[in-house]
Amino acid sequence: MRILSYRGPSAPGGVSNALAQIFQVYEHSGEWWFFRDNELHCKQGQWKETSYPVDAVITEKHYRYSNNFLWPVLHDLPQFARYCEQEHRCYRAFNSAVVFRMRRAQKQNLDNCFVNDYQFALVPQFLKNSVETSVFWHIPWPMNIVPAHVSAMTELAVGLLHSRVVGFHTKEYQENFFRFVLAHLPQYEVNAKDQSIRLAGRSSSSVHHTQFVVAPLGIDTGYWNAMSRVGSLSPPQLLHDGLPYILSIDRADYTKGIRERIAAIDCFFTKYPQWLGKVSFIQVGTRSRQGLPEFDRYWQDCLLRANTLNASRSIDTWRPLVWIDTPMPAVELATIYRRAAVMLVSPLRDGLNLTAKEYVACQQSNPGALALSPGAGVWKELGQDTVPLEPQDPIGFADSILESLQLSGSEKLRRSRSMKNSLLDNTLSSWWQSFRQVTRQNGIQETSAKVCS
Repeated sequence: MRILSYRGPSAPGGVSNALAQIFQVYEHSGEWWFFRDNELHCKQGQWKETSYPVDAVITEKHYRYSNNFLWPVLHDLPQFARYCEQEHRCYRAFNSAVVFRMRRAQKQNLDNCFVNDYQFALVPQFLKNSVETSVFWHIPWPMNIVPAHVSAMTELAVGLLHSRVVGFHTKEYQENFFRFVLAHLPQYEVNAKDQSIRLAGRSSSSVHHTQFVVAPLGIDTGYWNAMSRVGSLSPPQLLHDGLPYILSIDRADYTKGIRERIAAIDCFFTKYPQWLGKVSFIQVGTRSRQGLPEFDRYWQDCLLRANTLNASRSIDTWRPLVWIDTPMPAVELATIYRRAAVMLVSPLRDGLNLTAKEYVACQQSNPGALALSPGAGVWKELGQDTVPLEPQDPIGFADSILESLQLSGSEKLRRSRSMKNSLLDNTLSSWWQSFRQVTRQNGIQETSAKVCS
């Protein structure tokens, strides 16, 4: 089997780490295609890796179209979208070039391909009649699409409808896609009962149809739990004489709600000044998509707001907000997850958000509390055991922070156990098996395998 993803081994991000574990199942017979350092790479087995150059201009403009335009539109934030026709053409050219290179390099009889990442939405269409594809769409499909963006989203939808199977994290994302097809693609017929779409007016069972599955990505809970037990000391800048801290981990991306979170922290200390000097907020936040104007502005704005907050609220050596802008290894992340009194996950809109699951997996006998925005896809799995928060309501957000801090030990333990059971019901292994089960039922034959988690 081929796996195609924009990021490859050792790349940051939960999906990349999940694919790295999945790929181990196929190390003797499969391929993992991914993009790194302006080259398309093909990893075969554990040691062999081949790279192929891709035109630098096409690569750069594909990247810009994906992030300047597709990313905000798909996250229901069209106000950030910047469309450029030349970048659009390069998005198509990049997808076509990847398919061309995969075909030219084929040395094995690999007759199916697992595609991950919105950067490759057109690959199933370009691979039609030669390779069966299954797609995991790991970000949202938008609820609302402004008229100016319908044509571009139609192109993506048609690309996906050339695959045999499409998976979404949540039922909402799938329903959003179905509504879009019903509204804008009359040539297709949506069958909500069996969760499939095919060309309208065709009755033959042999006519291509696309099966849809709701399959939120799971994590390797055992790995994170073990890492949390290994770590013994947190980096010293995280601790203020043993004071509790409230943790957030995000890329500096406007979908993550960091700007709104800083406003809520300021509101929290205004409304509840008794907590000044008693608790700190830790923001592990790395820069995202450097060089793209909207992301650069967001990064600078967040830093300015954080510095302003610290300048106005600090007391002696205590700071209300500690910002760590460098990546942290898993063992350090697991340790600070375990020790955090509260974890704030407050995106405006997020495909899933694996940090929430990682936090839960790292909790031990004295767990903390998870405060979660309904804008995160993981809300569907964990929301009932979290403290809900509204990222764009700073006063309500501040109240949610207080509620999280004041939960009793028994209540936190009950919620933690319930959320851990939810994680165990949907591990990385079971996610992959559920996705592949639908794949096999729909004509893509694969070797049976299991990912240990």
